[in-house]
Amino acid sequence: MHNPVTNLSRRKVIVAGGAAVTIGAVAASPLSVPIASKTRELLATQTWARSMLSLATASYEQWAEQVGSVFSLGGGTSMRLSGVRAFPADRSRPMWVGRETAFLAVFDVADGQTLAGDLIYTANHGEYGPLQIFLSAAGEPRTPGRMHAVFN
Repeated sequence: MHNPVTNLSRRKVIVAGGAAVTIGAVAASPLSVPIASKTRELLATQTWARSMLSLATASYEQWAEQVGSVFSLGGGTSMRLSGVRAFPADRSRPMWVGRETAFLAVFDVADGQTLAGDLIYTANHGEYGPLQIFLSAAGEPRTPGRMHAVFN
């Protein structure tokens, strides 16, 4: 019988196994959300890397940077992010929650169009790509095309 020669030594197997266990421990720990959040913030500062991220999990600060940007909804409909408002800080937010601050994103549908509220739409952002977003009508008679989305 012929045994194939491999470059896999016992030492390499132990080092690889230890690295896998360490990565698994960090991923399962309560620190995984803050670490992931900081990594995301770093990537979001690089325009070329934004397409690897989604605004679905972005922070209040990252959304605030996008005020004025346009989201296409398909069928020729688009909306502009007109504002982002943080909710009052809750010091008792659990560590596993991905965002430090909950916020309201305010959108204005383009060209005087309106959207049905309380539905999930696929919105496509030029840099961040598509995301599923639950939009509710703002209920303001002066701005019938205004929509709200809450991110917690």
